[in-house]
Amino acid sequence: MLDTSGANPSETDIGEPVSMVDFAYESIVAGIIAHRYAGGDVLQEARLAQALGLSRTPVREALGRLEGEGLLVRSGRTLLVRAVTVKDYLEALHVRRLVETEAIALGYDAVALDVLEDLRARVVALVAPRAISAEEHWQLDNDIHQTIANASGNDLLAQLIADLRLKTRLFNLQKVSNRFEPRREEHLRIIDALIARDREGARQAMLEHLDNVKNSILSIIGR
Repeated sequence: MLDTSGANPSETDIGEPVSMVDFAYESIVAGIIAHRYAGGDVLQEARLAQALGLSRTPVREALGRLEGEGLLVRSGRTLLVRAVTVKDYLEALHVRRLVETEAIALGYDAVALDVLEDLRARVVALVAPRAISAEEHWQLDNDIHQTIANASGNDLLAQLIADLRLKTRLFNLQKVSNRFEPRREEHLRIIDALIARDREGARQAMLEHLDNVKNSILSIIGR
């Protein structure tokens, strides 16, 4: 979540500190990701403002932003957390397959070797049955994929990948919990190809990783 301590934020046109809008936005997103606000849950502006210790104005702006991004949907005057269906998840994975393989092909030699070695060490350290939270798994997964996306040098592409990854993150992660060890090995292959500056190897490793994620979901739902 956003650290607003010591900040001297600029103000919006209505006089609210920008950081308060960002704080509200990131707090609500964190709640959705952690499934504290599940798909179909009603989000009430007044209750959120009270829980976050904010006025209603920044919360209202944050909710509007989330609605615009498709994380919330409106039913009459009520805002609901969008339920991510299997169809939504698979569609997002399909687009990720296209854009993340392009990103890694563009930025295969742009990530510093010390950054790659650090990511590799973190992946190697994830040895089952070590107790580790789902959030820690997600953070490492995000660090790997978003580091690669940012290395593409294309800001629009990197933001698209971040948005798509958020959508897949909202899907019930317990449905892919059996992929711990395969995912670990797939991430190592991606990182090792980047360390070797192997453009095609990196692209192929990313392609196989995302295809395997998709196939695991298809096997679970019986398609």
